[in-house]
Amino acid sequence: MSNILELSLMNSSDKYYIIKQFIIATTDYIQIKGEDSANGINRHLELINEAADLSIFDPHVNLVVEFFVCLHELLSNLEPGSFLVWPCIDVLTLACKNLSARMVLIQTYQFMPLLSRSLSNQLPKEKKLKILGLMQELSCGIKISWQIPYLIHIMSTLTHWIENSDQDIQALSLAVLVNLCYKNVPAVYTLSRCIDIKKFIRFCLPLKGLKVEVHVCKLLIILDYMNGKVPEDVVLKSIEVTFKSLIEAFRAKDYILLRHVAEFCLDMWDNNCHSRTLLNFNGYDGDVESLLVELEGRHEDARNNNVSQCVAVVFQFLHFVMQKRRPNIKLLDKRLVNLALKWVQVNHVCSNAYEILRTLAANVTEETSITLDPLLTSLPIYLLDIVNGEEEVNTNIETNRRLKSLLELLRSLIRTDSTRERVLAILKEDLFIKIFVPLLNKSPTKTRAHYTSTQTLDAVLLYASAIVLISELCKYDGMWRSFFADLMQQRQIHMVLAQALYNGTKETKTLIMSISSCEHFPINRVSEAMCELQPAMQLETTKSVSNPISDNFNFPMMSVTQSEKLNDLMAKIKEAYNQSLLSISMADIMELYEYKIASMNQAERAGTASIEAATMHCTHLQHRVAQLTAEVSKLRQLGLHSQQCNEEMAKTKEAVLAEKAKLQELLDAEKSRYASQLSAKEKVLKDTMQLLEDTSKRLKVVETEKGALEEKQTNLKQIVAKLEDNILKKEALVQKNEEIILRTNANVDHLNLQVSQLEKQVKRGENELASKTRELSEVSKELHNCKSILGTITQLTNSQYGKHAGGAM
Repeated sequence: MSNILELSLMNSSDKYYIIKQFIIATTDYIQIKGEDSANGINRHLELINEAADLSIFDPHVNLVVEFFVCLHELLSNLEPGSFLVWPCIDVLTLACKNLSARMVLIQTYQFMPLLSRSLSNQLPKEKKLKILGLMQELSCGIKISWQIPYLIHIMSTLTHWIENSDQDIQALSLAVLVNLCYKNVPAVYTLSRCIDIKKFIRFCLPLKGLKVEVHVCKLLIILDYMNGKVPEDVVLKSIEVTFKSLIEAFRAKDYILLRHVAEFCLDMWDNNCHSRTLLNFNGYDGDVESLLVELEGRHEDARNNNVSQCVAVVFQFLHFVMQKRRPNIKLLDKRLVNLALKWVQVNHVCSNAYEILRTLAANVTEETSITLDPLLTSLPIYLLDIVNGEEEVNTNIETNRRLKSLLELLRSLIRTDSTRERVLAILKEDLFIKIFVPLLNKSPTKTRAHYTSTQTLDAVLLYASAIVLISELCKYDGMWRSFFADLMQQRQIHMVLAQALYNGTKETKTLIMSISSCEHFPINRVSEAMCELQPAMQLETTKSVSNPISDNFNFPMMSVTQSEKLNDLMAKIKEAYNQSLLSISMADIMELYEYKIASMNQAERAGTASIEAATMHCTHLQHRVAQLTAEVSKLRQLGLHSQQCNEEMAKTKEAVLAEKAKLQELLDAEKSRYASQLSAKEKVLKDTMQLLEDTSKRLKVVETEKGALEEKQTNLKQIVAKLEDNILKKEALVQKNEEIILRTNANVDHLNLQVSQLEKQVKRGENELASKTRELSEVSKELHNCKSILGTITQLTNSQYGKHAGGAM
């Protein structure tokens, strides 16, 4: 339950809580070596190993520097068989996933001598794989300037495991061996003392397995470097194996192998003679097509952290080889744009995806600009996410790299005629205000003040890219000039530009020099900032590549007396040889030779001990330098913040003083104006007091009258009570009368209703009578008609009857 609580604290606002607890527990353990302290260290290491946020290992944070130093001291004080060694190895393995942390672990903290003590043939396979995996990470790019004593133990153990272990241990052992020997001549000399290199190569060449073949090919290239130029067939073989290894490692999600193969090949192909060999490789287009197909089928695994890291490495590799030789693949740009947009929102991949999009945007033409339409359509969404995100942009290294790549992409799109208008329409000041908030914030939060720094190289490059982009925008839209002018007045910006000119890349320095001719560029202030930074800048010493052994330590083989005696003997031997006279016995020569060998062995032991002590002392000095560098960066940031606050306070003080003077003048004017009014008010007050006295006298008279009126009011109240009783009686009588009226009204209503009904009946009778009268008149008319018809018929009958009667007669 306590572990869950501590882990929740680590995932809260103070994500360095467990690291602070680990430092405290480690300090106690180194002093007393108690069991409780050891268990506390183990618990803290387990919690750190469960951390999902790799930014807790960002090396520019002061507390992380202390953490790595404490971890180194802990491993130095532990026995190789201690149970705490393996949690330390797990934490170092996790820290190596942070690219910046891995670089400082290799170059500054020197964990390899401590890890070499744990190498043993008695280790089980799982622990061998674990420690070899970590040593593979910590040896990639390591610089070895002399034959350090621990190398002999490492070389012997690794070669033994290569010759007598299974394929997994063989591959990792070869990887560590290759990393130690690459560009490190002293390590190659140490390897040659441990084994027969030719015999070892003959053993390695028949080994099968893609991982092993890759490392064997790399070892052949390294040994060929020792003899001069690498043959072209070896380089072509390495190119072929590289593409196959990348595809297989990507399918297997083997991030470590993928990165080591890519880094070695990019470093080797960066050489001009080897880059020309890339043009002669026949299967280039097909292998690039296979890589694209693999990438296009992996978007469903975007949430998998291991897959995203693998995609980032492949993107970096593709971007490099495309710059060296553009593949002849149909619809390449469209596929790359769609592929980059699918991964641009994924951590660890976004910066590499932006790099590919930037290269495509820089090479786009009017005819091919349609391929960037998906990018231009989704670009406002990416910018809106930044503006509407958290209150301040995070200052961790990954965020800085992502934003820097995005700004470089925007600069490339602005420089392209076909995309400029659409980009200018979506860029707003809010984006840059959000980016510069961590640098120019007047009241930094406690977390930022203690644990983060805005002066790391990645942050400096980010701010320099933002400044260059704003200066580019000023060329096409005048609304940006005032924003650029205000930005150039900030002291922090001057320091950022100075640091970029000191420590930035060649491209960054060129861009800053190009904008130095702008109207509002503060050349004098940047120069002052550079003068202030000059004492703190460390001068990097370059080593001669042509004579890599020149830095080795040299020790005197013998004393001065012994050397003079040996020189005299050598002179006598040479003289005797020249005269063909052997006047010196062989026993004396052998005795002196053995004496010389013994003296050389003694000097070698002394030299080995001195080198080991010097190496340890150098490591401690590097740790101290790292701590001092982090502290200096923090103090410089605090100094700049204090200076900025002082400047703001000075401006505020001047404004307050001016406001105070203005208010004082206004106060004096108001005083003179109200002085005359005061005398008038006093006279009015005196008159008012006199009026008050008169009013008091009148009040007494009124109170007397009030008493008489109250007595009358009492009498009136009695009369009112009697009247109220009468009213109540009258109201009761009225209520009775109202009830009678209501009953009478009800009867009247009933009678009215009967009358209306009778009237309706009369009306109906009248209507029926009228209808009957009409019917009677109609019947009368019909009867009359019938009578007339009947009379007519009777007349006719009578007339006919008369005729017949007359005829009969």
